[in-house]
Amino acid sequence: MEQTINYQSIIESLLYVAGKDGLDIADIKKAINLPTDDIRTIIKTINKQYETNENCGFTIKFFGSHVYLLTKPLNKDYVAKLIDVKLKNPLTPAMLECLAIIAYNNPCTKVRIEEIRGTNSEAPIKHLETLELIKNIGKATTPGRPYLYEVTHKFFNLFGITSISDLPKINFDFTQDFANENLDFFNANRENEN
Repeated sequence: MEQTINYQSIIESLLYVAGKDGLDIADIKKAINLPTDDIRTIIKTINKQYETNENCGFTIKFFGSHVYLLTKPLNKDYVAKLIDVKLKNPLTPAMLECLAIIAYNNPCTKVRIEEIRGTNSEAPIKHLETLELIKNIGKATTPGRPYLYEVTHKFFNLFGITSISDLPKINFDFTQDFANENLDFFNANRENEN
């Protein structure tokens, strides 16, 4: 007698084993060889069961194309006590600036980042790559063939968004000339608040 494959159980196990790194839908597809839509439906079914069962401490979240098995936000204080989490922001203001510029110009060159920031950005870019919040996706076709950077699934996870379209809208024209030294990229939205 042939045993029925329980894809829900398999996906749950895969997400558990993946831990804090989560899994790309493509990786799950390789493991169980089901269409992407079927995988997404199974994941949503699992998560609905988690959310409707108050005795369950898990939830599933999509960040970009990655899926994560997480503890419910309601339990975070207890989990933090157990594992003695010291919440420290590893991102410097320079790194946050670079990350914002890359996210809003996805993909973006180092030259463009430095043009917007008005300063050398090599160190913050390297740190962002080390933290795997951005990645080098190749070279641009423009003269000099500069490297192109884009945000990663860890960026989406860190900021709790599923895609670039979830970023807050800003009133800023990235095509303008950045030679104006009085230009303040990070306060561009505040000009119209008064």
